[in-house]
Amino acid sequence: MSQLIDEMLAQLEVRETKVLLTHEQTMSHNLKRLKESMLNLGQLVDPIVVDNKTNLVLDGNHRKKVLEIIECPYAACQIIDYMSEDITVGTWFPTVSLTPDEIFNLDSIKYEKVEYETGKEAVNNLKAPFMLSTKAGSFLLNPGSYKLMEMVEEQNYILSLLEKDTVDYMPDEEVQKLIETGKSVFFRRSYTKEEIVKAAQDHSPFPPKSTRHLIPGRIIRLNMRLGWLHRSPENAQEELQRMLSHRAYSGNVRKYYEPVIVIY
Repeated sequence: MSQLIDEMLAQLEVRETKVLLTHEQTMSHNLKRLKESMLNLGQLVDPIVVDNKTNLVLDGNHRKKVLEIIECPYAACQIIDYMSEDITVGTWFPTVSLTPDEIFNLDSIKYEKVEYETGKEAVNNLKAPFMLSTKAGSFLLNPGSYKLMEMVEEQNYILSLLEKDTVDYMPDEEVQKLIETGKSVFFRRSYTKEEIVKAAQDHSPFPPKSTRHLIPGRIIRLNMRLGWLHRSPENAQEELQRMLSHRAYSGNVRKYYEPVIVIY
């Protein structure tokens, strides 16, 4: 058990909230819900996953924003090496129940029907911000030739035309199933790690849910008290170590080696 504690403590660190760099915009309804939950619990439930070298937030943009709002000076972070080959990055695809015709009728939307693989290649080469994939076929939206941040602006514009409450974000594994049930899926290009770091350092965040990081050994349910994060980082780190030791020896820490389903 002491080995497991040592493994966790080697990755967990209290860092200043203000030095953490976000790379995605937040969603107001998610932010409001998370703020209420964190204040009601009085805890930072999951640590913010942060790159050791750049302070880039890989997972926890909304948690970091809530800490800023409530003026919490420190954050409990799981520190990783972002450039490790074990950590991969993809994206989440915006999904809506609107029909293709309803989408094409939105303001300033142009479209071009394409084969799925051809459209996918075009989006990956910055020839369109999105490819709309539906049961009726695949369509490039506002095709053209874009630089990276131009594409980001165009994605933001198209997403702003949709009813935000109807937009879901789904992983690649679910896309075909969603299309078969009549959903419209917006395929978009995944960013590289280098592009993500630069966007954060330039304070030019991508649209919400633009990145999907797969991080082996992610620590969840840390339940760090917010009160501890208002103290000195040294004191907060001591409280963190004491809490983990108690929970580990009480049998409340377990390392899983297989995918799990968590019920909140």
